[in-house]
Amino acid sequence: MKKALVLGGGGVAGIAWITGLRAGLAREGVDIARADVIIGTSGGSVVGAQIAAGVPLDQLLSAQLAPPADSKETARPYSQADSDARNRQLIDKVGGDVVAARKRIAAYALRSETVPLPMRRDIIASRLPTADWPEGNLRVVAVDTATAEHRLFDRASGVDFVDAIAASCAVPGAWPCVPIGGALWMDGGIRSHTNADLAAGARSVLVVAPLGWSDGDPVCGHLRAEVYALESQGTEVHVVVPDAGSLEAMTDNVLDPARRLPSARAGLAQGQRIAAQLAARWAA
Repeated sequence: MKKALVLGGGGVAGIAWITGLRAGLAREGVDIARADVIIGTSGGSVVGAQIAAGVPLDQLLSAQLAPPADSKETARPYSQADSDARNRQLIDKVGGDVVAARKRIAAYALRSETVPLPMRRDIIASRLPTADWPEGNLRVVAVDTATAEHRLFDRASGVDFVDAIAASCAVPGAWPCVPIGGALWMDGGIRSHTNADLAAGARSVLVVAPLGWSDGDPVCGHLRAEVYALESQGTEVHVVVPDAGSLEAMTDNVLDPARRLPSARAGLAQGQRIAAQLAARWAA
């Protein structure tokens, strides 16, 4: 495996930002979709699915810049800063045991009142170009609420495509857990906002992380450690995080559909600015 594209979580704002970033890079001749494998977590699984299915980039960007009037997306109250703070408190309570922390988050997810699963599934399906797994090598991450262990779902897993994406996007407390294979699954971002370490074995890895380095979240913010682990194995790693303008556009509530337009615009501008830096290394 030569190239791996890792797309991290970041809600609807993150989806819009990655889409804009990809478009900005493409306008300058850098195509990040040219990867041997795509690993998507939460919102990143949606973008990965769209890329793997070959949806035209202009179409994806237009949907973010001018969301359809009949969009099924719904807003949820959320604060990334508050989530990070709660996870800092949680890791202290469990004595630094990350697995125990994830299990407590899972318990919270299972007891939370959310929209009904069929409604959430419809929202996920509306983001996807097809109800079937695309031909591209796409892998999406979700976490088992009982064991706190992760799983990579792909075309060969025998799992319904929409269910797999819905599971990867099941933010605890915001969206319902998803039943697959006798287990209930929650957001893959509970293991890591990026899960970049799952790209081990690739020669080159590009990580696009809408939530940044997430150093303030000891439960889910492991990107620096993941990059170190990959580089220690001889992998070349490139990381793209939101710049100041993109952070301002996305705001602290990445689950707010109203942030799609500004986030896509900010991503587009950032992509055009950084294309020259990325071109020689990713295009090789």
